[in-house]
Amino acid sequence: MNDIDRLKAETEKIKRDLWSLSNKGTSGADLSQINSLLSSISSQLSSLSTRMTAAENKLAEPQKTVIFDMDSSDANLNMGFANGMLPDHSIERSDLASFKYFKFYLVSGDSESVLTVNLPNSDDPASFAVNHTFAQNIRGFLTVYLKFSDDLSSITFTDMVYVFYMGSSGTTASVMWYDSGLSTHGHIRKIEAFA
Repeated sequence: MNDIDRLKAETEKIKRDLWSLSNKGTSGADLSQINSLLSSISSQLSSLSTRMTAAENKLAEPQKTVIFDMDSSDANLNMGFANGMLPDHSIERSDLASFKYFKFYLVSGDSESVLTVNLPNSDDPASFAVNHTFAQNIRGFLTVYLKFSDDLSSITFTDMVYVFYMGSSGTTASVMWYDSGLSTHGHIRKIEAFA
């Protein structure tokens, strides 16, 4: 049973106690017993309120830091990449290792995709290199390649490739290397990091 389920069960118990108390009436009732029950309910409500706040805090949106945004007028955020982050561009930050995960907002033509990547782990060397494929149109797919440095001080957009499936069955693939200098062929629009 998780915290939310426990809180719901305790709330139902408090409701039953209040219902029972309200149905006893005051004629012939033992006032000390009623006061004791009221005191117990009050303590339960106080504890419930504290625990609900703690559960809400666990569910709260993690703290977000924008580390790159091509649309920002702040030079610290757009880093001079007015057309977006393109292959061979890197972002260096000494605090990258302090984040748990990242969101990369990718664009190719009129298509967009959001890639969520956990912070790489030295126990899994493959986690430092990331690739992501998304559809640009009905038969075209773009794959972007990202690499975190071993010391987690930089992220590099290493490459991208466009694959187009041809033929009536759509089974024949033609690899079309895009000009990595053209943002319309693919770029990173924004990067967010979450603590």
